[in-house]
Amino acid sequence: MLRPAHITLLALALCGTIRPAHTQELDLKKLLKNGGIRVEREDGTPLLTYRDEQSFIPASTLKVATTFCALESMGRDYRFVTNFYRGKGNTLYIQGSGDPSLVSEELSLLAAKVAPLFPVIETIAIDPSFFDPNISIDGSSSSLNPYDSKNAAFVGNFSSAHLTRRKSGVIETAEAQTPLTALSKQAGEKLRRGASERINLGTNWRTGTIYGGELLAAFLRRSGASGSMNIRIEHVPSDAKRIYEHRSSQSLEEISKGLLKYSTNFTTNQIFLVLGAKAYGAPATVEKAQRAMRKCMEERVGWRDFHIEEGAGLSRKNRVSPAQMTQLLKRFEPYQPLLNVEDDFAAKTGSLRGVNSLAGYFDLTPREQVRFAILINSDVEHLYKYKVARVIRDYLKGGKR
Repeated sequence: MLRPAHITLLALALCGTIRPAHTQELDLKKLLKNGGIRVEREDGTPLLTYRDEQSFIPASTLKVATTFCALESMGRDYRFVTNFYRGKGNTLYIQGSGDPSLVSEELSLLAAKVAPLFPVIETIAIDPSFFDPNISIDGSSSSLNPYDSKNAAFVGNFSSAHLTRRKSGVIETAEAQTPLTALSKQAGEKLRRGASERINLGTNWRTGTIYGGELLAAFLRRSGASGSMNIRIEHVPSDAKRIYEHRSSQSLEEISKGLLKYSTNFTTNQIFLVLGAKAYGAPATVEKAQRAMRKCMEERVGWRDFHIEEGAGLSRKNRVSPAQMTQLLKRFEPYQPLLNVEDDFAAKTGSLRGVNSLAGYFDLTPREQVRFAILINSDVEHLYKYKVARVIRDYLKGGKR
């Protein structure tokens, strides 16, 4: 039987370069507060582990997995396509494919292309059939938070608007590039007087779709088109003629960098749903997306015994382990420049009520980078994950905590 001293020496040998003097100083159980951690070298050798095989709620660190699967299966240079058709009665049909980047600037660009091709438009009909109409993302709510915007095949400005409601009650757009529309003005009534903030426009996917049509109509008029431009939701008829194919200005890689920096749930789950439709055919559904992600993580990364409920980390049903996260980070290394850098950690954060996580890379020495994953499932302050990461980094470097 090994005596306690031998167990300590064995643990040190397995952990690599940790100095014996530090073994008693670092109380991982106390530091992690119901969490797990894994730090490993490039070759996978563990430097520090604690409950690293146990599954936890990952929160937004799961966005690394969704981004990885999208980039691997669709390619860095993939562009989302939105098709425009001319129909009877001067009807402009729009067929969306889940482009998450249809913000004001992008809608203005495509309007400038469409207006000369279709100068008089009486109706704008939006075809949403690339997405199933009954999509429900677990973990999202009906709040005004733009993170709770509903996913659909065609959505303007993430189904959100930055608005100001003056003390007089007058509602104005708070973005010079974004016109005030009927739907955004209606949503602005929910703001308290004197407030200025970005809000979610509604709890139904149709709201974001119609709002996209409203914005496009405003930009078409600015580009010289005329007509009543009444907006409705309708499938593209077989006799409609395609007049323009719009490819997103940003590549998937560029979109991914933004979603990882700003942790945009809407964008991530748009990509998650498109993944499923690309793999198993339209319409996009949560079930197809789950299946595509599961296949990707099993075959490309080697994950086993995990659960992905949705792609952004909103759901508390998502379950992964620190060891699985570092396994993913090894495969993610070609895309590491997409991660945000803070305090010399190139990493993705994650936060939910009672969940605090951080996963990424840091330099152990000027010539050695390591992978790490910290998953904490208890109530701690928002930036606690960085406190833990700094303690671990200093510990491994042999410094003071």
